[in-house]
Amino acid sequence: MHGSNFQEKNKTIPATESTDKSGRRYDLDWLRVLVILNMVPWHAAWLIAYVTGSSDSTREGLGVTILRYYTGFSLRWQIPLLFFIAGASACLSLSHRSPGAFVRERARRLFVPLMFFMLVCYPVLLYFWPGVSDNKSLPDYLVRFWPHCLATIHHSRMPGRIPMPGWAHLWFVAYLLIFSLISLPLLICLRRQGERGLAGKYVSFFTNRGAILLLAVPLMVINIILAPKWPMAQLNLYDDWTYFCYDLTVFIYGYIICLHESLWRAIYRHLRISLLLAIVSTVFVLVMRFDMPAFSRPAYTPRYMLYSVFLGLHTWCWILALLALAKKFLSGTNRFLKYGNHASYPFYILHFLLMIVIGHFVLQWHLWLAVEFAVLVVLTFVATLGSYELLVKRTKVTRLLFGMKV
Repeated sequence: MHGSNFQEKNKTIPATESTDKSGRRYDLDWLRVLVILNMVPWHAAWLIAYVTGSSDSTREGLGVTILRYYTGFSLRWQIPLLFFIAGASACLSLSHRSPGAFVRERARRLFVPLMFFMLVCYPVLLYFWPGVSDNKSLPDYLVRFWPHCLATIHHSRMPGRIPMPGWAHLWFVAYLLIFSLISLPLLICLRRQGERGLAGKYVSFFTNRGAILLLAVPLMVINIILAPKWPMAQLNLYDDWTYFCYDLTVFIYGYIICLHESLWRAIYRHLRISLLLAIVSTVFVLVMRFDMPAFSRPAYTPRYMLYSVFLGLHTWCWILALLALAKKFLSGTNRFLKYGNHASYPFYILHFLLMIVIGHFVLQWHLWLAVEFAVLVVLTFVATLGSYELLVKRTKVTRLLFGMKV
């Protein structure tokens, strides 16, 4: 089916005060923009605290401890939240697009920027990665490094990191593209069946008091069963089945919940309990990870099973709490959100690349840790927004390469 015939045969998403006439949800837009903005301080903290050679600061002390707890706090919910939002966006997209149009849109917005990044941007990022090349020059990059990087991009790696394809932080885009394609038959089936289908029969159950919290259980089970064999977040696709299944599950949750307004209402009703459980589970996850690391070491042991229970709650309850808070406080739009909706995707693509290049020069200034962190964050924000304004949004070609509407 195509065009109007397809639209007539599909139910529209129920409108709420947080949506516009096209069905766009402002609360989800706010969360997406804010999480992507948080990627700048998060990646800066991660680089300083964990990547050898990215900072002159000692690996010990209060400052580094704070950075590690900060990265550990949002490590297991901010990316799943983006996948949840992506699932909800897929639901909204399929409400007015045919499956074929949806696939073409995914290819344009995900596959094209991913290939551009891997072939053009990733070699630059890797060249400036700490410890890769001591004598940096344009001729050395063009003649020696870039050709070698392209020849080995299928197994390129950053020193001290796990082997992975040359997609760096755009692993998220690669995973999202795969999720969208492999789950498409299921997504179409769920939409066509509506309330009569298998998923629809369980919707009423999850609207009961406390039932929406039970969706954390599959996340716990995935981590308990798969993580000892495939540790979480390898980010290389071929050896990352724990995180793959974890995020795919959340992506499908986003689609199903967006399909049923009653589930949205259930999320909003559970704000207090989900926020309380999110905070409590975070305390346990951070203590087990940093103060009692044996609990968070993947193994078929009671300790790791207990850690997985709290980790599943940590992920799902923060997603529920933030969705409810966004609905309550961020249900409208303004100029900042309109700008962020256009800029957030190119911002995500560019920020880490520019941070690595800027960090190479900031390192030579030998700053105190707090000053180094602040300078790296501020310069990355300025450089990323400047690149977006001056380069990305100016031409049809650059807009296409960065996944924007042409």
